This record gives sequence, structure tokens and C-alpha cells, in this order.
Amino acid sequence: MQTTDVRDATQRAVIQSKSFLGRQIDERSTQLGDRIDTLAQDLRNVGDSLRSSEMVGPAAVYVDRSATAVAGIAHYLQDADSTQLITDVEDFARRQPWTIAAGALLTGFAASRFLKTTSAQRYRTSREVE
Repeated sequence: MQTTDVRDATQRAVIQSKSFLGRQIDERSTQLGDRIDTLAQDLRNVGDSLRSSEMVGPAAVYVDRSATAVAGIAHYLQDADSTQLITDVEDFARRQPWTIAAGALLTGFAASRFLKTTSAQRYRTSREVE
């Protein structure tokens, strides 16, 4: 096999994997957008319920604003393709690197707590079996 054949095969494999990942991102972001849109509709329903109450009626304005913001996020996720999503995340990371670092720190902390909790549960379960 010649090096050009290997190079061509490698390039085809890279293109196929990018295409597969792009489709996966498109599908998952649309699904997430649909779920978030449902949340926005639920918030609108809560706002309607609050408006009918005299005591907490003014809170409906804040709930409606939240519903509008959540719906905007949902529509963005439903409409944007994988290239747009990745570009926007990269741009945000360049503008706000400390926010990304803080998010990674919080995610790591949450993952460690989850693993510690599940580890303790597994340990107790294995001790009960013995």
C-alpha cells in the first residue's frame, strides 16, 4: 500500500467521523431544544396561574420573562446546526475563558461527589451481601 493510499484513507475516515459527529450534535441539540421548549411552555402556564392569583400576580411578569428567555434558548438549539453551535461555543470560550474554567471546575466537583456517593452505596451493598 502506498503512502498516498493511506493518506487518502485517513482523510476519508476523518471526513466520515466529522460527518457522523455533526449529525449527532444536530440530533441531540434538536432534542434538547424540544425539551427546553416544553419547559418554556410550562413556565408560561405557571405565569398564567400566577396572574390569576392576587397575592403573587406581579411575580408572573418575572416568570414570563424567564419563559421568553428559555424559549429563545430552545429555538436556538433547534435551529442551529453543529457548525454554528461549535463556532458559538469556541467564540464564547475565547471571550470568557474564566467562565469555562469555573464551569469545568464545578462539573469536576459534581462528578467527584457523584462518584463518592455511588462508591459508598456500592460498598455498603457489597458488605450486606457478605
